[in-house]
Amino acid sequence: MKYDSENLWWNEDKRLTTAQVFKAINSYIKKEGTVYVGTDSMLRNDNCKFVSVIAIHSNEQKIANYFFKKKSLTHRKYRTLQNKIFEEVDCSLEIAKEVSETFPDVKIEVHVDVGKTNRSKTRIYVDSIRGWVTSLGYVFKIKPNSWASHIADWHSK
Repeated sequence: MKYDSENLWWNEDKRLTTAQVFKAINSYIKKEGTVYVGTDSMLRNDNCKFVSVIAIHSNEQKIANYFFKKKSLTHRKYRTLQNKIFEEVDCSLEIAKEVSETFPDVKIEVHVDVGKTNRSKTRIYVDSIRGWVTSLGYVFKIKPNSWASHIADWHSK
């Protein structure tokens, strides 16, 4: 799934354009707030639903909010864990890129749905994804600290 900035975002019951989301987070960013981006997906039969999140959170600013978008794809290539995880990361990076182009000085954390525990099937991808994300200048977070991808998980069911 290539990120589609025309696909509308959700915030509670409101549908918003990307420009409206950026307007909503503008004052938070001006106060040096960090933007958190994460994606998760759910495979069902031949469809894979991807959900991406832009989240903002600051105890100092007393703010916590998020915006999400969904897209279902009918490609069988997402049946393999590697393809699905790398597509999730690609979606998050496309969003992070658009955020950083609009707000060049913002700190962005990319939250990835992978873990390093022995029971995690995704642990073999952590190092390559870390290199990918950090080479683009973003902060890389994995489980249990990748809470933005966990928010996406809530909406991928």
